[in-house]
Amino acid sequence: MSNEVSNPNFPPPPTVLIAAADDSFRTFLEYTVRSEGLVVVGVSGGEALAKRLETKAPDLLLLESRIPGVKTQTLCEGLRLNKRTRSMSIIALAAEGDDASGQDMLDAGADRFLTRPFSPEILMASIGAIWHDANGNLAPCSPESLTFRDLELDVSRHRVRRNGCTIHLAPIEFRLLHHLMKSPHRVYSRDELRDAAWLHAVHVGPRTIDVHIGRLRAALNTAGGQRLIRTVWSVGYALSD
Repeated sequence: MSNEVSNPNFPPPPTVLIAAADDSFRTFLEYTVRSEGLVVVGVSGGEALAKRLETKAPDLLLLESRIPGVKTQTLCEGLRLNKRTRSMSIIALAAEGDDASGQDMLDAGADRFLTRPFSPEILMASIGAIWHDANGNLAPCSPESLTFRDLELDVSRHRVRRNGCTIHLAPIEFRLLHHLMKSPHRVYSRDELRDAAWLHAVHVGPRTIDVHIGRLRAALNTAGGQRLIRTVWSVGYALSD
């Protein structure tokens, strides 16, 4: 169900796609998000979810970890590899006592996860935190643009270009690259990168950081040129010539 409306005098509110097989849970999510004035689209199965994602990418996907016929971890990975959906925010919704599924989806590309049960206030706080992060929550004193070799990062436009080609990055990968580009050649520990890229309290282990660095490397390599991110074993990562 959708409450999409258009008004030529105002920019449209963000669209939230809610994918949950549990009808009562999905109704709770839809009511909570819609009450805050956001556009809501709800789906219950894999076919409807796939069709909606192919039709129009939402600003945010609330994705239940267990949907019949959907491998949610694989779905997250695919969304992050797709240029059209790479920058979309994703919140994974894990069943009670199933933190492992939430962590797996985090590793696969979700921005954060919530474990049921949670209150409307917790849900909206998580949504607000993600959009705060995604829309320029970088240090106020940060330069408007950074360059390193053939790589350009525009902070205000949230845009990355390499060899003249635009590279689409998810918010976490953008913040990782921004942090690395502030001091090229400096080796950053995983803890430093975690604090820079995940701006709110969420459990992020070394493996998750490695996965996102790997995703960032792959995105940068799509424009050609040499590999720019160097691994310093047991220490961390750095930009390198």
